[in-house]
Parts: sequence; C-alpha cells; structure tokens
Amino acid sequence: MVELRDATRADAHAIATVIVRSWRVAYRGLLPDDVLADLSIPDRERFWSDVLTERPPRTGAVVATIADAIVGFAATGPPLVSADRADPTLGDLYALYLTPDVWRRGIGTQLHAAALDRLRSSGFSHAGLWVLDTNERALRFYLRHGWTDTGRAQLDAGPGGVELQERRLHHDLYSGTSVT
Repeated sequence: MVELRDATRADAHAIATVIVRSWRVAYRGLLPDDVLADLSIPDRERFWSDVLTERPPRTGAVVATIADAIVGFAATGPPLVSADRADPTLGDLYALYLTPDVWRRGIGTQLHAAALDRLRSSGFSHAGLWVLDTNERALRFYLRHGWTDTGRAQLDAGPGGVELQERRLHHDLYSGTSVT
C-alpha cells in the first residue's frame, strides 16, 4: 500500500537515491552515459537536505512510501526561472520522480495529484514545469494529466555541465482537466 506524506530533512538521502536511480533509467539514451554514471547521491542528498531544512515560502515536497521505504517524491513552489516569477499565481512542479521498479503502478498519478494539491493550498491557480524535450515518457504522462505545451523552450545546465533542452508545460489548477 502506498502512503503519501510531507518530506522531511531525514528523507534527503532516500530522495537523492530516487533521483539518481530514476535518471539513470529514464534518461538512458537521452543523456551521455558518463553523465548518468557520475550522478552523485551524496551531492543530491546535500542539496535536498538544505532545501528541506530551509523550506523557502510556498515550497513543499511530498514522498510516496511503500512499507516505510521512499519510492518517489514530488517538489513544488514558486517558479525558479526569473521570467515566470512576476506572476504570483503561478507555481511550478519542480520534480516528480519514482524508482523505476514502481513505474506504471499509479504511484506517479498519486504523487502528481498531491503535488497539484500542494500548489493549490499554497495559493497558486496555475502551474508550470520544465521537462526534457526528448523525454517522451514524461511528456506522455504530463499531457495525459492535463498539462499543455506552451511552446516555450530553454537550455538548462544539467549535471556535468550537459545542456538540457527543455519544454515548458502549463496546467490550470482549477480547470478540472487533471486526471487523478
């Protein structure tokens, strides 16, 4: 049975492990093998430990657990890209990752719904996210859950300095179009 709860600082290592495991499978063939091999759980653990300790305003993270083991997480908050920050009603889905062994079991849909709920409860009325433009699995997931492509794109610096070509998606948090 899957349980969802707010993430705590003590979850930083498990969140980092989920990210690295997910990236190594989801981005195989999309990012260079050496970049994926060099992903560091300790680096990501430090990052998430800091984020979960500082908790900037209107941010949040939720974890999915099975038998107390974290198998996924989602993080939300105000936009990180300066062009989007001018709109106080816009929140971002920063991340949604699952360990590959639980893909296609509905856990991502549950995490997605919880993330959108957290955005709503933080006062946002619509949401955005950046997704790797070659990540067809993620694009299908988000489009199926009511996200639309805005036509915007950006180059982001990824791990190891690799350039990530990303697409901007949008979701109206009160339209009722989300599949949950």
